[in-house]
Amino acid sequence: MLSTGSMCLRNVYTVIPEAAERGKAVVLRCMYDLENEDLYQVKWYRGDREFYRYAPRDVPPVKVFPISGIEVDRDASDAQQLTLKEVTRRAHGRYTCEVSADAPSFLTAQVHGSMYVVDLPKSDPELIGLKRRYKPGMKLKVECISYDSMPPANLSFFINSEPALSQHVWHRVGGGENGSLWTAYSTIQFVVQKHHFIRGKIKVRCSAYIYSIYFRSHEQVADEERVIRTTIAPLPETREAMVFPIHRVSDNSGMSIGQRAAKGFLQLMFLVLAYYIVR
Repeated sequence: MLSTGSMCLRNVYTVIPEAAERGKAVVLRCMYDLENEDLYQVKWYRGDREFYRYAPRDVPPVKVFPISGIEVDRDASDAQQLTLKEVTRRAHGRYTCEVSADAPSFLTAQVHGSMYVVDLPKSDPELIGLKRRYKPGMKLKVECISYDSMPPANLSFFINSEPALSQHVWHRVGGGENGSLWTAYSTIQFVVQKHHFIRGKIKVRCSAYIYSIYFRSHEQVADEERVIRTTIAPLPETREAMVFPIHRVSDNSGMSIGQRAAKGFLQLMFLVLAYYIVR
């Protein structure tokens, strides 16, 4: 917020990261344009407590006022840059930069920004439960887990690079008791359809992010199960056999040899005729 009538103090703004990783150094910047004025001093506050001052006319120009959880790197701080060493969780909060011009105006402007201190996961998110193959009509159920962070990671599912439908996804978190780290869980479940496959594959990706400081993804691919169609050979056509009774005449019937021969020839012809009728 710029004070009224400050025509010589323009374009005042801060560059403060949205989040910083615990245990790492972080740089905060206070930018301004004094035009033709000289700088009188720059002050930094965390909440309502001043902890850093830069006054070019003082010797030394840098003064640090102790606040628990904040350690200033004097050698890497000046009129526009403030460097904090190995930030702790106590370093999160609202920061204010106050810039004052020198005589004759002594105009002052204040600008604000907030920073969170986070614990980032040590590994990428995990995907559990994806099968090697699916076919339309099968149920797909996969769980994504991001371990040990503060705050818990935000998890998002993607199917073939498209955001998953919200009605298919459930989220929960675990841990966080007594200042411990959180574990984030997310589960996706739906019935696989034909359109889910692209060139015979379905891709499932889980992305985890924490503010703008952390973004990791894990993707797995499953294949479409091919249905092998088999044809059953038709059974051979069968015909019902016709049975004709044959009356055999005893040799003692009193028939002559010629008669018996003629009788046998007729029986043979009858059998042949019956065979062709059956076919």
